[in-house]
Amino acid sequence: MQAKTDSCDGGMDFPFECKLSLTNLIGYWQVRTNDQNKYLASTAGIIMEQVNEAPELLKPIEDISILNKYQDTVNLLMTAIFSPYTEEEEMVAAITPFKKEDVHSTKAYKDLMVKAGSHDALLDPEEMAEIMKHKTMAAYLAIMEMYYGVSIELHKDIIYTLHDHRTGLKQYYKIIINPKFCEIVLKGDLPELSDEQIKLLTDNIDNLDVWKTLLPTDLFEFQGLVVFKLNEVTKDEVLSRIKENLLEKDSISDEKSFADLEQKFRSLLQLSDLNLGIAGYQKSKNRFINFGGGTRRSILIGKKDKIECEEANNSLFDRFARQREPMIVEDMSTCCNQLEPQVDSLMEEGVQNLILNPLFYNGEFVGLLELASPNKGDLNALTLTKIRNVLPLFAIAVKRSSDELENSIQNLIKEKYTSIHPTVEWKFNNAAHEMLDQISQQKSAVAPQIVFNDVYPLYAASDIRNSSVERHHCIYKDLMRQLQLAKKVLSRAMELTNLPILDETIFRLEKFRKKIKNKLVTGDETIILEFLQEEVEPIIRNIETGHAGDKEFSREYWEALDSEIGVVYDHRMKFENSLTSINDAIGSILDEEEKKAQIMFPHYFEKYKTDGVEHNIYIGASMVENMEFDEVYLRNLRLWQLVVTAEIANRTAAMIPELNMPLETTHLILVHSNPLSIRFRQEEKKFDVDGAYNIRYEIIKKRIDKAVIKDSDERITQPGKIAIIYSQERDAEEYRRYIVYLKNKGLLTGELEQFELEELQGLSGLKALRIAVNTESTSIIDEVKKLLEVV
Repeated sequence: MQAKTDSCDGGMDFPFECKLSLTNLIGYWQVRTNDQNKYLASTAGIIMEQVNEAPELLKPIEDISILNKYQDTVNLLMTAIFSPYTEEEEMVAAITPFKKEDVHSTKAYKDLMVKAGSHDALLDPEEMAEIMKHKTMAAYLAIMEMYYGVSIELHKDIIYTLHDHRTGLKQYYKIIINPKFCEIVLKGDLPELSDEQIKLLTDNIDNLDVWKTLLPTDLFEFQGLVVFKLNEVTKDEVLSRIKENLLEKDSISDEKSFADLEQKFRSLLQLSDLNLGIAGYQKSKNRFINFGGGTRRSILIGKKDKIECEEANNSLFDRFARQREPMIVEDMSTCCNQLEPQVDSLMEEGVQNLILNPLFYNGEFVGLLELASPNKGDLNALTLTKIRNVLPLFAIAVKRSSDELENSIQNLIKEKYTSIHPTVEWKFNNAAHEMLDQISQQKSAVAPQIVFNDVYPLYAASDIRNSSVERHHCIYKDLMRQLQLAKKVLSRAMELTNLPILDETIFRLEKFRKKIKNKLVTGDETIILEFLQEEVEPIIRNIETGHAGDKEFSREYWEALDSEIGVVYDHRMKFENSLTSINDAIGSILDEEEKKAQIMFPHYFEKYKTDGVEHNIYIGASMVENMEFDEVYLRNLRLWQLVVTAEIANRTAAMIPELNMPLETTHLILVHSNPLSIRFRQEEKKFDVDGAYNIRYEIIKKRIDKAVIKDSDERITQPGKIAIIYSQERDAEEYRRYIVYLKNKGLLTGELEQFELEELQGLSGLKALRIAVNTESTSIIDEVKKLLEVV
């Protein structure tokens, strides 16, 4: 019996002393010698006879070879924990407390360790550190319950990630620890804890330093063994992680994010050769398109950019968009004609097994989810049932990427191809003439660098406040409503039929409702929706079948479900619609006011949407031809930007009562006092700052939305206010003048706040002004803008 020790603790050792001991297990059998069950008493007697002949087992075991010496006796003792009937199914091990010294384990557990390659393959270092922290806290909670009578529950599960060294796939296992045969030995005087100190501990459940201060770890020793059980939760864990990925902005357009999604699908379906693909549908062009630029995302389209529906056979589009039927091809050699002429190219790429599933957003066909395997029969109808819960999120991600692609195309047409931004078009014309001169002189034409030196940047952003939190809350609300409706239906069903399963199912519904009411955690949504769809809804349909004349009891439940995705989706849809409305409104304001600002003095302008809208402006003498530049134009543009940001804050605040969901916006302006250089990047077809010194400006832009006030947790950006970020005092003085002026005009209101900001990664010395916007100032905005136009 060779013990195995896990040496990877993620850089953190378990702080309590732990000793292997069989004393409590032996005590269990000692009590059983007087059991009323004669067979059990007889077995216990035989075991105790052997134990009496092995005195070394009656005290803490430091030399693990003792287990090998008395292997038969240890095996008999372990029958209290291990059943021969579950040897090949349950993954269970008896281990040294809070260690992984394997004393005894089932065949299933050993096979899993072999599959993993080693204990070390279970976790990466970050996961190990987190689990070691979790185990330490679990030990402290056991001490609290045993010595202070205070019961505190840890709600977070411990999840092990297993990397199969043969297939490269991940599997996830939930750890269940039973400390029945473990005791906590006090090695000194027990510290007295006041009510205030106990509250301090419970308020700092994640702060081990606080616990170690009040309860030193050297006062306690864990002796005995614990039962360590692994339950596979791969499906739930992977589905939760896939959903989290799909909520990210670049989930299918970013190469790394998409590769991560593909790997998660392989783990979910346990197919190491699986390929994931996405094909978007472009309605305006009636064609399927490939996402991802040079790295192709679509299996069906392959190396092409797109497939016209006429080229791919109209019946293919008809099947997906109109009939809404997935296509499952278990053997490409017997594929139907609908996939012509793609069959040959697919088979050349090694595709032998294919699923194409249509995706719909708000009833509109937006694209295909594609799964492919080089092995016939890997993918079938059952595969679709395993992934159906993530299909709506794929539809949202495809719609989002399609919209971004369309926006990019329009911006490219307007700003790059139809006409370069009018302000800098002269520079591109000069470059083109220079290249033509080179060609006329029979020289190799080299594109001149387009650089503008000594230009002043202006940057502002309007973002949705707590967008990720709001999205999570919407999931909770939709889930809670579906649970309540399901309970209501089953309660009515009990009036129609007397089935005990109804009451039991209602009980489980209530347990789910109470659980998520306390806290909705990763995995809950998947578990609850599967329970509703696989257990509750079949019961409802069965009762409907038996009471065909009385289906009114279930009508409300079915009508509440989204017709496309089969779940309650009200709040999430309202969130997406509100987000789009706000971004469209901000974009419209910027487009309209930017035209007027160009009249003041020509400048370069660009905007782009995220969870809000950001815009960049560059102005300076080098950007204009045959015009004189004066810094008064820069000051005028800064004042214009402040007024327009106030208008955006005003307009978005006024929109709140009209939105499906009342989302708030935050607004910031970044002031950069020193001029910099920008260069047109031929590869990206866009302007970017030039030079190492100027890169700091770009870094600040990317990080200031997370900035907090120094010595606090408060974000500098707050709804109804404009935050002005700066580093030079002369810039603050300039904006104070603007604020005084706009307060006098009634556009801004309240006291001007001034703060230092906490250091950001690689950035320090930033400060901020903050002022509230008068949300009743619509007419005043127009008045101020007219004055700016005159200037």
